[in-house]
Amino acid sequence: MVAPKLARRRALVVAAAGLAATAALAGCGSDSGSSNGAETGFVNITVGITQIRVADRQTMPALSGTTLQGKSLNVSYPGHVTVVNVWGSWCTPCREEAPDLAEAYGKFASKGVEFVGINTRDDNAAALAYDSQFGIKYSSLQDPDETLVLALKQIIPATSVPSTVIVDSSGKVAVRALGGITEPELVQEIDYAMAGS
Repeated sequence: MVAPKLARRRALVVAAAGLAATAALAGCGSDSGSSNGAETGFVNITVGITQIRVADRQTMPALSGTTLQGKSLNVSYPGHVTVVNVWGSWCTPCREEAPDLAEAYGKFASKGVEFVGINTRDDNAAALAYDSQFGIKYSSLQDPDETLVLALKQIIPATSVPSTVIVDSSGKVAVRALGGITEPELVQEIDYAMAGS
């Protein structure tokens, strides 16, 4: 009798550990400062903000596709700073950061900073409702099958939603933020990207 109980207990511990690891890798809902264990072309990824020195920056991959409104969009980077935010209407941290992104866009649009979203693993109607609810005025590309997110795999892990990448005016990644970001953080990181461009 003791052996089967012990075996069941061990199985439950292993299952609980597996669920905890899955939750850590999921990205959405992770606490700041916790590691999700994913690797990219940079380093082992920890949720939070990383500023990248000019000498270490890599070129941001080209992004193109169809916006939530059904229009074609080819994102270009040279000549201006670009903020790329990966989000989904189903993601609680995305909903928490959305007003901050809308506010930062309002502050920086007149300064030539461009914003673009990548709406991943989402229903287009839900995404449009999300934009309306939070007053998002910039375009987002549809990415229901994660094709665009996977194109960024050397910069951010596909499991990290939300994520924000700030691209300098030479088209290179200046800042990477995994997890939610606030408006004061966005202002600081956009200023960093602008200063190093």
